[in-house]
This record gives sequence, structure tokens and C-alpha cells, in this order.
Amino acid sequence: MPKYVSPDLYNKYKNKILEMSPAIQYYEGTKVRRESSSLTDQEIADRLDLDVEDVTEIRCIAELELLPADSWVRSANWKREKTRKALGRR
Repeated sequence: MPKYVSPDLYNKYKNKILEMSPAIQYYEGTKVRRESSSLTDQEIADRLDLDVEDVTEIRCIAELELLPADSWVRSANWKREKTRKALGRR
């Protein structure tokens, strides 16, 4: 079950956690990998003195915020079309 993370805690650590997260190796337009990247949630928690559950929740929410809002709609439309084709419907 997801753990509640206060907005203050989320806003304070969101960028730091994304910088250290294995999901974000570099940001578009940069070529240099950050020295702190590719840490596990536990390693990030240890460095920031947070609970690992807090780090995991903050990372998951922050990664979702990186996606453009219309990506969810495009994904749903793509899946719907693939299902229709697989079932032979048009």
C-alpha cells in the first residue's frame, strides 16, 4: 500500500530524488551523467536520511509528473487500437 507523503516533504526532496534515481540517468540535452545517479531507493534514503518508503513514493509520483498529460490519452488510444486489430474489429 502506498505511503502518504506530505506535499512539503515531496516538494523538498522531489528533485534530489530524481537526480539520484536509476530511472533518470540524464536530462534531455545533457551528455554528462551525474555522479550520484543510479542509486537504489534504499541508498537514496540513506543519503537523504529518509525512510525508503518515502523515497519510493516520492520517486514514483515525480516520475509520473515527468510525462506529458496527453501521453496517458495517447497510450490508451494505442492500446484500444491494438486490441481492436487483435480481435479483428475495425
